[in-house]
Amino acid sequence: MSQEIELKFEIDASTIAPLSNFLNTHYIDHAETLQLTNTYYDSHASILRQIASSIRIRGTARLGQTAQYEITVKSAGSAVAGLHARQEINVSLPNDQLNLTVLPPNTFPPHIHIIDLASQLIPQFTTNFERRTWLITYANSVIEIALDQGQITDSKNYLPILEIELELKSGSQLDLVLFALELSQFNIHLFSQSKAARGYRLINNGQLKKIDIRANSDSVSLSELPQWLDYWQTNEEYALANNDPILYQTVLDAVAVYLKHILAVLNHQYSPQLNESYHNWNQQRQHFDSIKKFAYSELNTKLKLYLILLTFS
Repeated sequence: MSQEIELKFEIDASTIAPLSNFLNTHYIDHAETLQLTNTYYDSHASILRQIASSIRIRGTARLGQTAQYEITVKSAGSAVAGLHARQEINVSLPNDQLNLTVLPPNTFPPHIHIIDLASQLIPQFTTNFERRTWLITYANSVIEIALDQGQITDSKNYLPILEIELELKSGSQLDLVLFALELSQFNIHLFSQSKAARGYRLINNGQLKKIDIRANSDSVSLSELPQWLDYWQTNEEYALANNDPILYQTVLDAVAVYLKHILAVLNHQYSPQLNESYHNWNQQRQHFDSIKKFAYSELNTKLKLYLILLTFS
């Protein structure tokens, strides 16, 4: 079992060309284009969702080659804004047929019996997309950038996939975030939703939910930062999906007050950058004219990324 650490971003179609040109020009050890087909499984009773896991069969085809297959089991893990960390197991398969017997022992909790589980699993939804990848060396780390374009589909409906993922292959999370800061100039939007989570929402006809925050009214603490980032990110995605500028402005106002308090007493390596980023963001957030334009803006993404750095301490 290995830990997958990645930053996930939504992008606009207009970003693809300039972002690709930047990567091809500045940072590239290896690049290729793949076709990926993925089928996600669960039972009628959603056994895997209940244990915060997912199972998929992936087919990966390179140009002119036969697809190679693997089974992947992932845990829900954790997410701070668009930084995802979760455990995953990958095992090669000879074909696209589901086979749980190839998985190592203790893949699932003790109360889950593989034979019983296998008899209940059925396809739930698929994700099919083109993936362009760049493998780069940045500072002391190796990072894979994946640009995905395609669809999540079930028997009746679909959701588009247009996103970029930065996965840390080796090295430090610090380098991962610092590299993402360089890409923020291309108006990329941190994204907390995995493809699996979006697929489950599709088959259940589910809607994004807004959330409240339970902050300490007596004092403001840096320890609350992950909670505030979750509040900001979740409601920003809700506001984008539902075109709710009133909610969005309310969220930005609350975040601004919290950040003003913690930055006033913060002593951190990146305090100068954080203070400058907050100042620019705070000026613009008071009179945005488009939720998407502001959410995808360089100053909004930069501020979140600098704040994510604080969660490493």
